[in-house]
Amino acid sequence: MFFQKNKNLASGLVAALLLAITFVACVKTEFDQPPVGGDGQDIATNTSIKALKALHALDGGFDLITDDLVIGGTVIMDDRSGNYYKTIVIQDSTGGIEVKFSNGYLYNRYPVGRKIYIRCKGLMLTDYNDLPQLVGGIVVENGQSTDVGITENQERTQIVRGFLGLAPTPKVVNISQITANHVSTLITLEDVEFVKLDTAQTWADVPSLTSLNRTIQNCSGAQLLVRTSGFADFAIQKTPRGKGTITGVLGVYNDDYQLYIRDLNDVAMDSLRCGAINPNAPALTSLNEAFDGVTANQDIALPGWQNIAVQGTRYWRGATFSGDKFCQATAFSSNLANMETWMITPALDLKVQRTLSFETSSGYWRHDGLTVWVSTNFDGQNVAAATWTQLNFALPPQDPGGYSNFVPSGNIALPISNNKSYVAFKYVGNTTANTTTWRFDDVKMQ
Repeated sequence: MFFQKNKNLASGLVAALLLAITFVACVKTEFDQPPVGGDGQDIATNTSIKALKALHALDGGFDLITDDLVIGGTVIMDDRSGNYYKTIVIQDSTGGIEVKFSNGYLYNRYPVGRKIYIRCKGLMLTDYNDLPQLVGGIVVENGQSTDVGITENQERTQIVRGFLGLAPTPKVVNISQITANHVSTLITLEDVEFVKLDTAQTWADVPSLTSLNRTIQNCSGAQLLVRTSGFADFAIQKTPRGKGTITGVLGVYNDDYQLYIRDLNDVAMDSLRCGAINPNAPALTSLNEAFDGVTANQDIALPGWQNIAVQGTRYWRGATFSGDKFCQATAFSSNLANMETWMITPALDLKVQRTLSFETSSGYWRHDGLTVWVSTNFDGQNVAAATWTQLNFALPPQDPGGYSNFVPSGNIALPISNNKSYVAFKYVGNTTANTTTWRFDDVKMQ
């Protein structure tokens, strides 16, 4: 009788298994994204992220959580893009915190928008150069304590996945308004741009898989670092040239705040840069620029003028000699394989015949690196997209051993056009052979 019961049980199990196989074969079991509300649950919390972080007492040390504390938060950063590794950031209404794990591919379980709950007893609070973190524990080697991410066993017993929804709406802040309360929270910065040296550059150093800092600024000059991992899947892409908004999770490293974007969807910088040409501004019917407002050894930034580096990281700079100020560009000691920089006038009205004149000088001549151009379809930002016509002018004498005197260009007839037009002074060179310093001054149109 005993064996008969087990035989019937076995037969029943086989039938159930076959039924289960048939059922599974008819049902899609994989999802492109975790199903919204598909496997979540809510549990009670008894403290906030802000209150939990306040329990961290010793900078650089480790604080064991001994009370039965439960926090809840929404994932605002995961490791999908590779900009974070084995780490997520969660945020509630009071603040945010990094949560470190001992394994990766966390976005499969904790994607951005997932609500999670953490039973914190037995976990530890620490910080990485002032950035608060929640970790699984520590290991001690040679008297040195090192944090360990939340283990698989801790994850099973102490983390509860809530429902999947949307990440919190980023808080719009000004760079100068950023405080420690914004660390590990999602923020948006408006009307910002990458500094000129960091435009059209890769987000990180891809060949060496090294993280890099790039700098953004607002139109008042306040700056913030944007840090990107060399492992990020967008690291090889180029930073934008324009102005706009950027969203990310704020970090801190000692005294420096750092912004981490989740992917390139967090970046929208397509507007004209601070101080760029206003396309609605009237074109000039005359021009008389002596560059008295430039500062020696600083990149030139004059109202209405555009100073654009197409190749390399050097721009037209202010220079002075015997009290006279002027524009100067050189590839000497630049370490640049190719340098190309443009200095472009404000919009000009060429509906009637007008003439252009200026003065030029060269120093330690090696090459004719200065050319002058005119365009009737330049959009005020994208040099490559415009049509440019080269203008002829009188060149200064070639002096390989010093600087020539400034030489008048002569009167140059500009083309008549109903469109707003622009004149550009273009310098090209390199650090090996084409190192001539070129200068221009006293640009006049009448």
